[in-house]
Formats: sequence, C-alpha cells, structure tokens
Amino acid sequence: MGFKKALKNKRNYIYFAVLTFIGLLPFVIEAILSIPSLNAGNGELYIYVTAFITALYFLIGFIWADLYSANIRKKTKNWDGKLEENVIISAWNRRIPWWFAALVLLILLIILSIIYTVIGHYPFA
Repeated sequence: MGFKKALKNKRNYIYFAVLTFIGLLPFVIEAILSIPSLNAGNGELYIYVTAFITALYFLIGFIWADLYSANIRKKTKNWDGKLEENVIISAWNRRIPWWFAALVLLILLIILSIIYTVIGHYPFA
C-alpha cells in the first residue's frame, strides 16, 4: 500500500526527472562537445558510464530506504513487527525516484544495444 501512496507524491517525479537527466549527462556532454578522443572506442564509453550510473541508482535507492527502515526499527525496537504506514510510505518515497531513473536508463541502454546490434555502431559515434 505504501508504494501506491508514494506514487501520488509529485516530488518523486521531480526528483526522478532530475536524476534521469543526471544519468543522461554523458550523452548530453557528448552531444554538445563531440570530443573525438572519447568516441575512439565506437562510443562505448558512454554506454559503460551510463550502465554504471544505472547500477549506482538502483543501489542508492535500495540502501537508502533500507537504512531508513533499519534506523526506525532501531529507535522503536520493533525488530520483527510491521512498520507504521507513514514509515513505509517514507521509505518508498526515498526509493521510487532512484529506481524509476534506473529503470529509464536501463530501457535506454537496451534500446541502444538493439540499435548497435542492427546497424553495427552506436547512433552517436
């Protein structure tokens, strides 16, 4: 239930948009600067950096919400019981922007991999 309530929070979508833009910065920087030495490897550097950012986003979202829940459990000494609804919603509010940004970046990486498979090089290289 906390997930559905956290989806109604508009701040999550703002954070998600900002995080997605930050995750796409390697492509934005390449489009603006078009540095030839970075394109020497057929544009794979941008894919690797974005894949690393995607994994980092997933881990940050997971760890941050988990540490928050563990901290609440420690304060209330509620080791095995169910957490309060507002704590669950708050944990999901910490998790959703990071995971949605990771999902969008993962979809982008899959699309770019399909493009690479079909045409033999990345569209920006």
